[in-house]
Amino acid sequence: MKILKVLSAIALASALFLSLVSCNSQSSKNESAVSTTLPAGIIPVDACGVWCWYSTGGAPNKWDGKISDEETYPGMRGIPIVVGWNELEPEDGIYNWNLIDDIIKKADEYDKYVFTLLWLNPVNPEWLYEKGVPKVEIESFKRDPNFSTLPYPMDEKYKFYSERIITKLAEHLRSLPPDLFERIVFHQVVEGSTGDGFCYKGDPVDPKYNVSRDEWAEYQKYIRKFTVDAFTEKDSGLPEIPLLIHLMTDGDMTWGAEQYEGFLTKKGVASHFYNSNDSRSKSLVYEPYNTPENELGRPVYSRGEGETMWMREWFKKDSLQNLYWSAFHALHWGLDIWNIPDHILAEPRWYPALDVFNKYAGNKFPGISPYAFAALKDQLNADDTIRFPENIYGVATKTNTERVLKICSSFADHGAIVEDLDLSLAGSHSSRARRGYNDVGWDRIDTDYRMYLYSIDQVETSVGWWHIGPKESPYGRFARGFEHSTGKDTLFFKFHKDFFPGNGKKVGNLKFRIVWLDNNKGSWKFVYDAGGREMNTAAEFSGMGTGKWREELITVKDAIMDGNGPRASDIVLINTDNLDNIFHIIEVERIVEE
Repeated sequence: MKILKVLSAIALASALFLSLVSCNSQSSKNESAVSTTLPAGIIPVDACGVWCWYSTGGAPNKWDGKISDEETYPGMRGIPIVVGWNELEPEDGIYNWNLIDDIIKKADEYDKYVFTLLWLNPVNPEWLYEKGVPKVEIESFKRDPNFSTLPYPMDEKYKFYSERIITKLAEHLRSLPPDLFERIVFHQVVEGSTGDGFCYKGDPVDPKYNVSRDEWAEYQKYIRKFTVDAFTEKDSGLPEIPLLIHLMTDGDMTWGAEQYEGFLTKKGVASHFYNSNDSRSKSLVYEPYNTPENELGRPVYSRGEGETMWMREWFKKDSLQNLYWSAFHALHWGLDIWNIPDHILAEPRWYPALDVFNKYAGNKFPGISPYAFAALKDQLNADDTIRFPENIYGVATKTNTERVLKICSSFADHGAIVEDLDLSLAGSHSSRARRGYNDVGWDRIDTDYRMYLYSIDQVETSVGWWHIGPKESPYGRFARGFEHSTGKDTLFFKFHKDFFPGNGKKVGNLKFRIVWLDNNKGSWKFVYDAGGREMNTAAEFSGMGTGKWREELITVKDAIMDGNGPRASDIVLINTDNLDNIFHIIEVERIVEE
């Protein structure tokens, strides 16, 4: 792939430096807008985080216009401009660019970013039919009447007019003044109904307007190629706008890279809820693209929508805690932009969860990421026949709910529960509709939720906990801890191989943050690799039995972090008595000396 191979090492280092500065700078808007200095597909770190959702015409809801710190979540990074074709071109050849420009100007005024998304379907202009485009009656499964009549997308006239509006939009956006253009981080390619993977949400009444999946696949290739050309062609001398391509095959990233080397992608499973079934295998498809270790030589950025969770009863049981862990789940997937509904952004009680996502999002280069973390958890997967042998727990099939109950009963004393057995083994989407908490599932992420800090042999050396600690705290949905009676007295961790240079030299000043449950008067210590035979002790702690979560901040100045500890570890938590301490998160922050 060309995108970074054509860049010199100096140019790339400069771009990444500007991206990092952008993350940490609180300077003026012109100083923080660095998108034009970055290679296509790499967006500024300060553009990553929580965005609102939706925007203007063409969406079920409209952006409420709240943008200042006094009106909405102060950490809101940007506004998606979702505009319908019917509003953008209400008459043939008459364009309403103010729909877009007014939002970009407001974003520029308040130091926010935007991305654009043009809905062609189902919000097409009525004048298309006057031009001879066939009107298709649809037996739609959607309540919205817009989905009941649609233009036939295979018609040549439709192709002509849809190509024209895409071209005009690309020309307009690429011709904006630099201060406004720099606010646009990408344009999302839309082919299907509301951007989903097919042209109809239902079946045509007249079968002659049926579109086969093979026909649609060819249409997708054509419209994507056309959109890529419109937003990136070089002959005009206009600047390129990166493109988000919505991959519908659980993340066929190689195919996306072939379509357009500067692409971004959408991660729906990452942004809707946490702890869904099949999330492990789905997330592993994206994992190589969360850092530069792939054929592109750069990370692939992504966005996703976080609105449907608020409709689920299980989520409402403790919305703050569930939003908090949804943030970690999204970060584990490498999500960079999380679109959250306006009414959630307006409520300060959700901010602790939103702050988590904002803190870590967009740090896709481990060597310059200011943070690494591990939010500790255990996962009970019914498909795991090694941990849960079939001769003890029963056959591992998606219909054997008895196996689920046996696994859960083994961990019930540590808080594990199954509240909706019927959906405990359901597919990815169906498992989201569970009516309660299901701590046993199928093919779920079976590690901590993490970024550049990895547990070592966690099942062998520590134990999981569920639903623990004070109810008012979001921390206790998951945790891990010691179990002295079985010899599990250590939690070992290592950093991503590129997070530190690994050259045997000191890595600079580090600040560790450890959150743990003060559930007894037990004691433990935190040790780290300083290059010697024995790991150095950074601090020791003793509990008071308050039952509350405690936060410890530890500064380390002489670490090597070269895997010299037991099990090739960099840091270790060690039990120092016969009592069992429980931990929520371990975070490290590089201390940048000014």
